[in-house]
Amino acid sequence: MVGYMGVGKSSSGRRLARLMGVPFFDTDEALRSQHGGTIPQLFAQHGQGGFRQLERKVLMDMATAHPDALISTGGGAACHADNMDFMRANGVVVYLKMGADDLTDRLQGKSDERPLLAGVSAEALPQFIAKHLAEREVHYRKANITVDAAHLDGERLNSVRNLIEAEWAVKP
Repeated sequence: MVGYMGVGKSSSGRRLARLMGVPFFDTDEALRSQHGGTIPQLFAQHGQGGFRQLERKVLMDMATAHPDALISTGGGAACHADNMDFMRANGVVVYLKMGADDLTDRLQGKSDERPLLAGVSAEALPQFIAKHLAEREVHYRKANITVDAAHLDGERLNSVRNLIEAEWAVKP
């Protein structure tokens, strides 16, 4: 599961995994568990490049060890190295899509939890998110399935489950 920060990958992923009867893993949770500290602390400690390497290793290890699991990734995971190609080769990728205005509402006041938002003022946040989302969109759009995350209720999650299962059935 991929998408911009704050879109709901972790919460929707947990719900979807329960519906599908598969294990759920979150790369951010694994990073915190394996390396200690929060995501902002790991980002500060290792820098963005080092953090992305740690994230990639966690993603690859999870996908290899748990091929039938639903894995929620950090917002930038799909945009670095060949992570999206790896995810598509090893599973079905779902992009949770949400507009910049809704994301701005969700991320307002969260700069202490989101390293990429550090130093972005409340006034500059809408423009920052719109620009950053547009840059990442090229990667997110490579997903097998795109889902409107603004209204992801139980009925829509069932539809997503059906789409994933249909896509998985035709995977080589």
